[in-house]
This record gives sequence, structure tokens and C-alpha cells, in this order.
Amino acid sequence: MRRVLITGASSGIGKEFATSFGSRGFDLVLTGRREEELSSLKERLIVDYHIKADYVCADLQKGEAQKIYDFCKEKRIEVGVLVNNAGFGDYGLFINSDIEKQDQMIDLNCKALVDLTYLFLQDMKNSGYGKIINVGSIASFMPGPYMSVYYATKAFVLSFSMALREEVKDLNIDVVTLCPGPTKTSFAKNASASNAKVFDKLVTRDARKVAEYGYKLFSQNIPYGVEGLINKAGAFFGRQLPLSWSAKAVGFVQSKSRKKEKE
Repeated sequence: MRRVLITGASSGIGKEFATSFGSRGFDLVLTGRREEELSSLKERLIVDYHIKADYVCADLQKGEAQKIYDFCKEKRIEVGVLVNNAGFGDYGLFINSDIEKQDQMIDLNCKALVDLTYLFLQDMKNSGYGKIINVGSIASFMPGPYMSVYYATKAFVLSFSMALREEVKDLNIDVVTLCPGPTKTSFAKNASASNAKVFDKLVTRDARKVAEYGYKLFSQNIPYGVEGLINKAGAFFGRQLPLSWSAKAVGFVQSKSRKKEKE
């Protein structure tokens, strides 16, 4: 039986993806950096859903896509579904940012996604079957002041995914892109963005619902989708407005909350 490989599976949307697929009887391969969380998730999924599950610790920021691929080869695991979920953001003025962190973000959000897609795509082509879910963002549709590099990486994810979908459409390989908005995960904290209005006022989406929506895109082969009505509206207007206007609007939404500043 072909397996589902999920990156960034130890927490957040990736963890909920694991539950979403596992509850439907899919065998899994979980990847991430935190072994304790991966091991615990693996055991829970096996007990709850009576599936096969393995995990491999890998740091995709450090170019360990090949390590994940080699693990699957050594275990003779055929990956039929690849979920490129791992990613992170960073909040603040680019000019004041840590450039090493920006480079790591590009490596994880873009390069690791491309490398894993390339590696497993070869096997999918040979087997005549494959599905890829790439996790973009509402950020894929507009420029994002105060998170400029993150927004740019997510624009890359959507553009790359849509182009690849067209290239492989005759190979029985589907590529879909999930574009969540602000979600209740550790993303904002890790990005040092808890003070931004967008995370203070608009974080209303549950990670489980986001993953379930991603499964819907996967099961119905929908090219891309934005989860949540407010997020859909934001993405729509982000596409319709001139880029300069979009940048101003996003800059306002992502500026620091006065309430948080006073605290």
C-alpha cells in the first residue's frame, strides 16, 4: 500500500494532516525535527487507527530532503502522496532582520519543498500514480510588509505548484495547493508575530479544520483553495487590487497592535 509522507508533522497543521489521513486508513511516514513528538504521534496513530506508520527525524532547513528519500528507499516504502507542509515565518522589518534566518526560511519553505517534490516525483512518474499537496498560504496572493520574505516564499509555492500541476497532468499525478490564513498554531509565536494585528484579531481558524480542507482539495483534485470565508475574501481582493495597494493594506493589517504595545 502506498503511503502518505507528511513534513512538519510533529505539530500544527502537519500533525492534523497526519490525523486526517490516518483516520481514513492511510499508512504514513512522518517527518520533522522533534523525535519525541514524532514518536508519540506515530504510536497514537497506530493504536487509534490500526495503520502502519514510521517516522524519520530530518532538518529540512539544513538540506536533509535526501535523508528522507533515502529512508523511504531503505524501508522499501512507496510514497504515493507527498504533503509538503513544513515551513516557518518571521516578523519585522526586513532591514532589521537576521539574514541567516531569512535564508533558512527560503531553504525550508522553497528549496526543501522543491527538492522533496523532485525526488519523489521521479518514483511517481515511474509508478504512474502520485498526489502532491503543497501548503501555501493566503500570503501566496499578495506582498506582505513586515513578513516580506515569508510572503514571497508562499507566492513561490503557489506559482511553482500550479505550473507543476500543468506539467504532470498527463502522468496521473495531481498537484494541489492548500492556502490557509492565520491559524491557531505555534506559527505566530515562532515568527515573533504575536503583537501583529493579523494574529491578535484574525486568528480564528482551527488547525484540524484547515487540514480537513486540505484533504478535501486532495480527494477532489481541486487545484488550490483558500480555507475560510474571510480568508477567501482576503485572497480575492489581494488578487484584484494593484500590488501597491495590496502592500499598503497588508502592511496595515500586519502592523503592531496598539493593545499589545501597551501591554
